[in-house]
Amino acid sequence: MKTIILAGGSGERFWPLSTVQTPKQFLTVFGEKTLLRQTFERLSFRASPKDIYIVTHKNYKEKTLSEIPELPEENILLEPSKKNTAPACTFASLNFQNNETIFIVPADHYIPQTEKFWHCVEKAQRFLEDHEGIITFGIVPSRPETSYGYIEIDEQIEQDIFSVKLFREKPNYETAVEYVNSGSFYWNSGMFMYKKDYFVEQMKKHAPQVIEPFLNQTDIESVYQKVPSVSIDYALMEKADRIYMVKSDFIWSDVGNFKSLKDLGIKNSPGVVLIDSNAFVKTTKPTMVIGLKDVIVVETENGILIADEKQLERIKEGLGKIG
Repeated sequence: MKTIILAGGSGERFWPLSTVQTPKQFLTVFGEKTLLRQTFERLSFRASPKDIYIVTHKNYKEKTLSEIPELPEENILLEPSKKNTAPACTFASLNFQNNETIFIVPADHYIPQTEKFWHCVEKAQRFLEDHEGIITFGIVPSRPETSYGYIEIDEQIEQDIFSVKLFREKPNYETAVEYVNSGSFYWNSGMFMYKKDYFVEQMKKHAPQVIEPFLNQTDIESVYQKVPSVSIDYALMEKADRIYMVKSDFIWSDVGNFKSLKDLGIKNSPGVVLIDSNAFVKTTKPTMVIGLKDVIVVETENGILIADEKQLERIKEGLGKIG
């Protein structure tokens, strides 16, 4: 099995902790190791470094090598521009033999239970030995979460493995409550596994505009000029002929924004005083928050963010105005 780590983050959602020069995967938000380093160590718990690949932007080559010196340099696959996850998965997958099993993993997720994680990975790997299709990993929801997409399951194929009925977009709170109460919906982890030949077949059928530039052109710069910017979920996962889901009960977060850190119990910085407030505060200065609910305050040398936690997706909008 070959594992592909997707590490093409742009550093926007965690501004001002992250920047274009230091995107989220290089942040140390849990302990002293970066998210990218933690992802690599989780995978190398069972996999050999020679079987682990990282897809990232060419600007992050040296930073990636510094974080993961065990990785062979040729296993760092460099994109000339950022075109979302469908081109990244295609670029990486075409490097392998047709019958190779490929496991796709984002670089910036929080998964502290390594053995439980690998139990699910190996279950998926065994399933693919006898079944053709794409396997995704559905996280057992612990709450009605509105910031995650959901997977709706259909029939059970074997223990803890189901056929997928539909992928659902991020719901409102009332819909999320219905999903969780039904027992038929799981958080979409964004991790999946397939055989290379099935992936290529399905991409040709459902997303030819993504895969054909790679098949018809050898120069990667030219390919990325032609290929559209599109997510693998939209390009393939929502359309593929056979999708299965492994029920996954390990602790997981996509660490999507500062609210994710708050939800995971990351503490405020020392010297923060809250008075009649519910706030997540990261700062190097003594800071007082009075009478504010669900607010995020982050201060670094790059700038200061003060935001309603329900509007964190507007950071990109603000960065466009800051320039």
